[in-house]
Amino acid sequence: MYDTLFTAFMDTLNREGKSINDYQNNTPYNVIFRKNKDTNSFQDRVTIFYPVLSDIHAGQLLSYSNKIYLAINKETAENGIYYKSDLLKTNAVIHTIINSKEINMPVYAYDIADGLTQKNNVMSLISGNIHIIAEPNSTIKSLSIDNEFDAVGRHWKIDNIISKDNVIHLYCEVWATTSHTYTVTITANDSYHRGESAQLTAVAKQDDTIVNNISFIWTSSDTSLATVDNTGLVKFLADGNVTITATWTSQNVSGTKAITITEPDSYSLSITANDSYTTADTPTLTATAQKNGTTDSTATITWISSDTSIATIDSTGKATFLKAGNVTFTATWIQQNVTATKSITVTQAVSGSCVVKANNGNTISTVQTIHYGYGSKYYYNAVFQDGSGNEVTGVTPAWTLINLNKITSSDITMSTVSGYPLRIGISLKNNSSIAGATFTLHLASTTGTYGSYDVNCKVAF
Repeated sequence: MYDTLFTAFMDTLNREGKSINDYQNNTPYNVIFRKNKDTNSFQDRVTIFYPVLSDIHAGQLLSYSNKIYLAINKETAENGIYYKSDLLKTNAVIHTIINSKEINMPVYAYDIADGLTQKNNVMSLISGNIHIIAEPNSTIKSLSIDNEFDAVGRHWKIDNIISKDNVIHLYCEVWATTSHTYTVTITANDSYHRGESAQLTAVAKQDDTIVNNISFIWTSSDTSLATVDNTGLVKFLADGNVTITATWTSQNVSGTKAITITEPDSYSLSITANDSYTTADTPTLTATAQKNGTTDSTATITWISSDTSIATIDSTGKATFLKAGNVTFTATWIQQNVTATKSITVTQAVSGSCVVKANNGNTISTVQTIHYGYGSKYYYNAVFQDGSGNEVTGVTPAWTLINLNKITSSDITMSTVSGYPLRIGISLKNNSSIAGATFTLHLASTTGTYGSYDVNCKVAF
């Protein structure tokens, strides 16, 4: 069924509608504005029309175009299509601090009454009262009789509070002005390093009372040196001197902090150790931590080994070498997360000695003449001894040919002897070109713990 009023209202709303917002939570409402006749009146009144489903109510603070209005009524929607409300533009702000919480609330204040009194034909400002209407929000409801606040350039005490038609009425009298001191203090270090970030904090006080719910405006004196966001988080960009400011806007009070921005600290860590050790060694490695070239004796150092089957290292830097191989130790400066490494070659420690003997038991001279051309084979026996010169059994010999001169390994045949694991046989090819050649028969143990013995051989016919 066609509804002429509904259609006309919605057409007007679509054509002329403006968005007005709830002051507390910023909820938007689409309304039609109509100006009230307010000739020769200080009051700025408007009337709004809005659909019945809009959650606008009497006593509500509404913002539009940088102005704040108070809805003083809500007329019944007999037509079922729209409501209308008269709005008063707020003309005052209640400011006070209660229980360490700052209150700044827009209100409408009627003219001051009885602001002057006459005594002895002299007009003196000694009293006065004011009627204020406000939204019944949690901030206004936190006020009580005898609370004091500042508004319209005077200091007031609340004599009575009445809630009527969803609007709060405050009846107040001029009260002796209380002089307060407002301060802002910024907590920060005197200097930071370039590249650092720091969360600065600001504390607002009324006299000695900390005010907790302040939203500061933060600024930097030089954004090429440091930037600051609306939480006080500062990023230091370049070396120099900068001032950070936090402003308590309602009191027009600021706190400042002068900060010097410097080069970042330089941290280094170095390890003192040899390039190689034997399995018998147990050295204590040292790590030197330096800040800006100066040794930091308070540094906490941790150690790890790249291969604990080759070597281990404890928290003091003492190393234990378990077998031959290559290992890397890493030291870490915990406080600065700086590391240093040292690569070490581990060799097997010698715990005895070895010699080469003939079959008759005589030690073979380190110089030996070997003939070619006769098909002869020369036998050599490995003998291993402990540190006291006692012969040790069960050691596996490692025979190698080294220092070959005018002869190749293909001219020399080395063969083991069945039943004699410590014996090696050597024969030469019948090749006249190797006459006068030299080579070395090198003996060691497979474990490397018995040193080595060389037999220097000269080839003859």
